[in-house]
Amino acid sequence: MILITRPLAQTANLKMLLEASDIEYVFFPTFEVKKIRSEVLKQHYDVIIFISVNAVSFAEDYFNKIFTGVHKVFAVGPITAKRLIDKDIKVDCFPKFNASSMELLAMQECSELIDKRILIVRGKGGSETLKDNLGKFNQVDYLEVYERVPCEFSSLHAESIKVFLDSTNGVLMAGSNESLSNIVRLLNFDSPDTLNKFKTRKLIVFSQKIKVLAKSLGFENIKVTLNPSDQDLINELII
Repeated sequence: MILITRPLAQTANLKMLLEASDIEYVFFPTFEVKKIRSEVLKQHYDVIIFISVNAVSFAEDYFNKIFTGVHKVFAVGPITAKRLIDKDIKVDCFPKFNASSMELLAMQECSELIDKRILIVRGKGGSETLKDNLGKFNQVDYLEVYERVPCEFSSLHAESIKVFLDSTNGVLMAGSNESLSNIVRLLNFDSPDTLNKFKTRKLIVFSQKIKVLAKSLGFENIKVTLNPSDQDLINELII
């Protein structure tokens, strides 16, 4: 059994894969993603960088404004790139295996960006890594198209905790540091004892960065997926 901690609206693909593999699951959403209105600052950008699948999905209303003239499109990882390609958008550069700002910055296409207008499409209050690095030699703007709203503890969370703890092989998942922090907050709201019980269960995370945080929070059995994808999560579950 796995505790699905992502937003309820973004569970369809994972549910399908879990059911195909006969793996039980319960829902424990840690935050919801909500669309916000924003403004495109310039008429033309040389490079448009998408930070996540959510960035692609919530930016569609702006495509006719940002995809003008000659431009290149970068993605922070393979899943985000696939979502763009599925929408018939050519992706010029993305890390093939790991989704991270540092992986993207390490690519030749990024290191060669000088005196360019760059637009980063992201959620409100995201990491500043890309802008801090690319902004040294380029003009960088943000288009923030969504925000993450932490979930309050609900009857769904309480019921999922009970079902999960009744299972001897329950596994947690965390796709980001924000998700993991919210897991801890919600479990601690139920009780500190509940949180301590969950820390002994297997936790699957999508990056080494999340693993570092998990260790600092006291989780004892942490596994990192090969890639940040639903299929790699399934692969880790059936090992």
